[in-house]
Amino acid sequence: MRREIAKLLVIGLLAVGWAASVAAQEPPAPVRVLVVDETKSFLSTMRVAGAVGGLKQVPLFEVEVRLADVDSGWDDPLVGGRLPEGAAPYDVIVIIPRGIDDGSIPWIWVVTDWIDGLAPQVRAGHEAISQILDQVFVGVGEAIDVSEDLWPGLLWAAYSTKGWIR
Repeated sequence: MRREIAKLLVIGLLAVGWAASVAAQEPPAPVRVLVVDETKSFLSTMRVAGAVGGLKQVPLFEVEVRLADVDSGWDDPLVGGRLPEGAAPYDVIVIIPRGIDDGSIPWIWVVTDWIDGLAPQVRAGHEAISQILDQVFVGVGEAIDVSEDLWPGLLWAAYSTKGWIR
């Protein structure tokens, strides 16, 4: 009988210890996402709003939007801009280029470090971002990242040196 009580006591202590360690863990930091909107047409702006709304519905994301006035979809939309003082860099930068309006650029750039180098929550967030963008821009544009095209990799290199992205 004493053995059974001792076993139950040990199991109870282990359960309490496990519950305390789970409760002490902080939830993962949100994935910081910057959406850069270069579009000019009403329809594209509505699609961007739909994409941002979809992203904000995912509790994993902390989403900010920046409007960019560029001459071409190939211009750097963050040139000359600065990250606000004390702000953390973003994990993902989504650039919706001006060329999406007229079909001259059928891609939406999802800018991150190499996929293998991303933290697990950022990798999961990256997948969700791509799916949301592909659904909102179906038939107009497709989300591409560093694994599919050189341009997002070049943008990541430029933005990481300027402190915009991790």
